[in-house]
Amino acid sequence: MTVVAMDTYEVVKELMAAGFTDEQAQAVTRVVRKAQDVDLSNLATKTDLAALKLRFAELKAALLKWLLGSIGIQTLVIIGAFLALVRSSAQG
Repeated sequence: MTVVAMDTYEVVKELMAAGFTDEQAQAVTRVVRKAQDVDLSNLATKTDLAALKLRFAELKAALLKWLLGSIGIQTLVIIGAFLALVRSSAQG
C-alpha cells in the first residue's frame, strides 16, 4: 500500500474554506489520519483467506466423516436392538 504524507493543517484549511466549522474540519482530518495509520500487518491477505478456506474444507470433511460414522453406528445399534426384540418375542 502506498503511504501518502498528509498536511493536516492544509486539509483543515481547505475544509473550513468549503464551509466546515473548525471543529468539524479537525474531526474529519483526524478520521482520515487514523485511516492512514492502519496497521497493515493485521489485515488478511488473499493468501491468508485461501489458507482459511482450505482449513474450513478440511474441517468440513472431518465433520462429515464423523457424522456419517455416528449415523452408521446408531443404525447398527437400532438393528441389533430390533433383532433382539424379534428373537425374544419369537421365543416367548
